[in-house]
Amino acid sequence: MMKIKNMDSFKLSYMYFFPVMFFPFLNIYQFRNNPDLQSWLFSNLLISITVILVPLCLSLSMLITKFLYQDHNKKMEYNAMGLGLLCLIFLMGSNYYQFHKFTAGTYLSIDHYRMALMLSFLIGCFVSSLCFALKYKQYSKKYDTDFNLKTQRFMLSASPLLLIAITAIFVV
Repeated sequence: MMKIKNMDSFKLSYMYFFPVMFFPFLNIYQFRNNPDLQSWLFSNLLISITVILVPLCLSLSMLITKFLYQDHNKKMEYNAMGLGLLCLIFLMGSNYYQFHKFTAGTYLSIDHYRMALMLSFLIGCFVSSLCFALKYKQYSKKYDTDFNLKTQRFMLSASPLLLIAITAIFVV
């Protein structure tokens, strides 16, 4: 059996690289076999961007939590943020290129792409906030602080997800 020294690093790489390598090829395959462009666009954009955003937002919230608890082991969160941003930029660029390439001469406008992108940001923030709540509860058990301080730190750590969701509604 294969032994991996740093399982968190392996899971992080798998979580980011699998969607980035898999979804652009799935887009091409589904476009050729699915004549309904609107459902193709929504399903692929929603799934691909949401899959990348969930661990990215989760690592952002955990990084803030570790700053608030003054934890010195932040290397995993820095790696997750850097790799996640690179993968998000590549996947969004790939999806944008494929949208313009495959929908040329059709009735779809860029508003369909923007709406699917906004919904994926909202879904990603919602799912990552649920995951973060569970992870924060487990993480904060290590520290002896009162309930009010834990609640304040939780709200401060979860606030970037709320800000991303609000920004996605008004900007995208």
